[in-house]
Amino acid sequence: METVSKALLSIHIFAGAVSLILFWLPIFTRKGGKAHRQIGKIYVLLMWIVVVTSAILSIKNVIIGYYEPAAFLGFIAIITASPLWYGIAALKQKRGVSANYIRTHLIFAWAQLVFGILLIIYGLQIEGMGVLMLIFGILGSVNGGQALRSYYQQKKLEVDGYELHFSGMIISGIAAYTAFAAFGGRQFFSDILTGYWMVLPWVLPTIIGVAIIEYMKRQRLV
Repeated sequence: METVSKALLSIHIFAGAVSLILFWLPIFTRKGGKAHRQIGKIYVLLMWIVVVTSAILSIKNVIIGYYEPAAFLGFIAIITASPLWYGIAALKQKRGVSANYIRTHLIFAWAQLVFGILLIIYGLQIEGMGVLMLIFGILGSVNGGQALRSYYQQKKLEVDGYELHFSGMIISGIAAYTAFAAFGGRQFFSDILTGYWMVLPWVLPTIIGVAIIEYMKRQRLV
C-alpha cells in the first residue's frame, strides 16, 4: 500500500510539475497551429494524470484519517476535471450541443455546488487550511450554482467552443498553480510570507488567470 502511494505521489508530482511549465506555451503560440495543438494535447494528458492521481490520493488520505488534505485534494480534482473536460469537449459541439455534453456538464456543476458547500462547512470548523477551503468552497459553489441556474433558467445550454476552450484550459492551470502553492510550495512560501499574507499565493493564480481570460475575451471582440 505504501509503495503504491509513493509511486502515485511521484507520478502526481512529475505530471503536475511538467504541466505547470507547459501551461504557458499554448498561450503564446499561434492558436490552432501545430505547436499549439501538440503541446496542448500533452498538457491535457498530464493534467488528467494529475486529476486521477489526486482523486486516488484523496481516497487514500480518507482511509488513513488525513481528512484535511483528502478534502482539499478531492475538491481540487473536481474543479480541475470540469474545465479540463469542457475545454476540449466544447470544441467538438459544432453541430449543436449533444445530450452527453449536457449530462456531463450538469454532473460537474452539481458536484462543484454540493462539494463546494461541504468544503465551506468543513473549512469553518478547522484552522490552518480552513481559510483555503473556505476560498475554494465559495469559488466552487458559486461556479456550480451559476452553471446550474443558467441552464435551468434557459432550459438549454449555449456553447461557444473557442471561449470555453481557452477559459477551460486557463482555469485548469489556475487549479494546478493553486494546488502547488498550497502543497508543493507551501514550505517555501511560509518562509517568505507570514500571517494572512500566506493566502496570497493561493489566490494569486486565480487573479492572474481571470485577468488573462478577460483579456482574451476582449481581444476576440476587437
